[in-house]
Amino acid sequence: MTETSTPAKNAATTRSNAIVYAPLTVDAQRGGSLFDRTAVYLSTSRYIPQRLVEVSILLAEVYLLNVPEWILGEKNLGRPAVEKRIESSIAASKIAIADTVSKGGRRKVAVLTGGANGLGYMTAMAVAEAGYHLIIGDRATEMGIRAVEAIKAKTKNMLVEFLYLDLGSFKDVREFAGEIARRTDTVDLLINNAGVMDLPKFRPTAEGHDSQFGINHLGHFYLTVLLLPLVKKAPKARVVMTASSAHYGTSKINYPGITSAKAYDRINNYCGSKLATVMFVRALARSLAKTNPNITVNCLHPGACYTNLFKSSWLLYILTTIGFQYFLRSPTRGARTLAYLSLSEEVEGISGEYWFDERIRQRNPASNDVGNQEELVRYSYAAVGMPEDTLSVFHSDVLE
Repeated sequence: MTETSTPAKNAATTRSNAIVYAPLTVDAQRGGSLFDRTAVYLSTSRYIPQRLVEVSILLAEVYLLNVPEWILGEKNLGRPAVEKRIESSIAASKIAIADTVSKGGRRKVAVLTGGANGLGYMTAMAVAEAGYHLIIGDRATEMGIRAVEAIKAKTKNMLVEFLYLDLGSFKDVREFAGEIARRTDTVDLLINNAGVMDLPKFRPTAEGHDSQFGINHLGHFYLTVLLLPLVKKAPKARVVMTASSAHYGTSKINYPGITSAKAYDRINNYCGSKLATVMFVRALARSLAKTNPNITVNCLHPGACYTNLFKSSWLLYILTTIGFQYFLRSPTRGARTLAYLSLSEEVEGISGEYWFDERIRQRNPASNDVGNQEELVRYSYAAVGMPEDTLSVFHSDVLE
């Protein structure tokens, strides 16, 4: 599923004074095992109640992230700090795109969900700075319009647009995808970032699905399938999805709780929605590796970040009002891996992986089961009202 034959890890070239780093191997990108072993143990332990797994992983993450990397066993890549490497990737992309456009070529196009604030906004800033024609989809219209104006002012990139998108409505997803298709025939970068978390009560989407699963997975599943024909037209393309360490918090998806308020479980449904993201990435990457190896698909955990997501949970809201937020990451820090997977040359050719802190991490073992992945794909196709096609999954040219 991933390419491992890449140049030497320290190889780099320059592009008009911007350093372009060579792709790294999968093995070089793997993170230290301490966090992986801790998260996987917590997720599979018979001695920890299932409802405590997510909070246990959160606390372990906060603790582990506040100790030096060498204690975690993170590898020294022999390269500058990741922030500097991302800056170089942004500069190199901006130069390359400007050069292509000056010669009459096509400007790269990026689509990002949930870019009005938080992690999405900071990621949008990086993508716009990299020279992309950026289209942001969000349901917070006023905030989204202000975000676009701020991004334009900061980056001087006038090709940044806002379109209304409610991932909790399949009708809105179709309209958004159709509007994208009217604006461009190619999408080089698709970033599925929007989401909701820990909703106390069953809150149905327009089609009656739990909002956590409906927005976090089904809405993005549908959008991805609709835009894939445009993604496939790019010489090289990337699909990046925001997952979470919460995917370790369950071993299976609570399918009855997706449409039933009685079977709804606020924690399990959220964890299940993020497990679905990781499984979707695995299934999509495996499918595209056979037909479109030029497209890579990856997901990431941004870390425990202090964003608007915490306002949905009274417990998390109380914790963040009494000082717990100081142990959490800022949106700028949380968006770093999003920007890295979207723009860095170092991840070229790597697909189907789960990342955290710019390192490949061990997934919840439940996400590796192909049978589970196929069950999720079948359920998702049925939920969005599309014909089931698990053998040639994701191959239909929906917008053509």
